Amino acid sequence: MPIQREKTADCPYINFSEDGNLEIEGRSITEDPFSFWQPLLEWIEGYLKKPASKTKISVFLEYSNSSSNKYINELLRMFESVHGKTTEVVVDWRYETDDESVLQLGEDFQSIISLPFDFIPVDVEKERARKIKIKNKKSGSEAIITFKYWDAIVRNGHGEEYQILEEFF
Repeated sequence: MPIQREKTADCPYINFSEDGNLEIEGRSITEDPFSFWQPLLEWIEGYLKKPASKTKISVFLEYSNSSSNKYINELLRMFESVHGKTTEVVVDWRYETDDESVLQLGEDFQSIISLPFDFIPVDVEKERARKIKIKNKKSGSEAIITFKYWDAIVRNGHGEEYQILEEFF
């Protein structure tokens, strides 16, 4: 069963599915990292019992504190033990083109973990200009907005009031 969490002001978007695609995107600065990360580690433990033939871990962090980094390290280490045995694992480490600290964090993980990393610079302004179609869960009204506007909705704590219907690239 997949696990998905919407992005908040202090927790990243999570989308882990049995098809081998795991996404972590956003800011990870929660004051209670155990409550956020532990269920994800437990999901991975179950997934690794019967993983997809190929697993892609896509990480795109805006910022991550040291407590979250500890859990991300643990998450990656779990995959290190099965890479090349029951699944082929690749880490897509995405970072804003001018964000040296997030790039360095990925390079630090790569230096201590035996998994293949692909480093992918992202032009955030272009990315945020992309559009999405959302639906208000309460009223049913729909709108097409930019990702930049969507990020503001989420940061202000209203992300759970909407459902993303479609993404336009």
